[in-house]
Amino acid sequence: MALWYAMAMAHRLSSCGGNDMDEKKSAPAEIETVTITMNRPVAEAVAKACEMYLRLHLGQFEDLIDELCMAKFYAALENDSFDGKEERDEIFHISIDRRNIMQEEVDKLYKRYVLSAPLDYCMRIPYRAEQVWLAIRHALAWHDNPKGDYTVQYDKPLNRSDQPQPMAQLYEAPTEGKSVCDDKCAVCGRY
Repeated sequence: MALWYAMAMAHRLSSCGGNDMDEKKSAPAEIETVTITMNRPVAEAVAKACEMYLRLHLGQFEDLIDELCMAKFYAALENDSFDGKEERDEIFHISIDRRNIMQEEVDKLYKRYVLSAPLDYCMRIPYRAEQVWLAIRHALAWHDNPKGDYTVQYDKPLNRSDQPQPMAQLYEAPTEGKSVCDDKCAVCGRY
């Protein structure tokens, strides 16, 4: 036990993201810009990963557990590989039962073993990840439906992090006879 404590103190380990900012105290306090170019499926995966990371730190395990426990059922359903209704129903019920048990057990373990930490420390990195998720979701929503809607993805993302709001720029693939931009997309500054 003393060894673990010594290691944690020496390396400043934390389950809440560590002290990565302390290591850069000698660096100037200027904002760095990082540009990543990716296609839509990768952008959607990055947004989902950032959302999951935030939710895990908030103790919201439902989506991850559902994806893990229901994966076999969803894959077989998508590929239409069930031998019949009986097999589909059996795999569905087994998946649901395991999902429910896992959810209950993970909730118990979280409440029992995760110690509360100050939000400004524990949520610093997850809130930064949240900004990436929200920026991508917002840009894709407006691209897919330029008229907008009354759902949350069309609202300007709230920034709960200690960093400036990231900006997602979308570039449509050019097609013959169609303008690449309608002057209302995130590329043209609607964001």
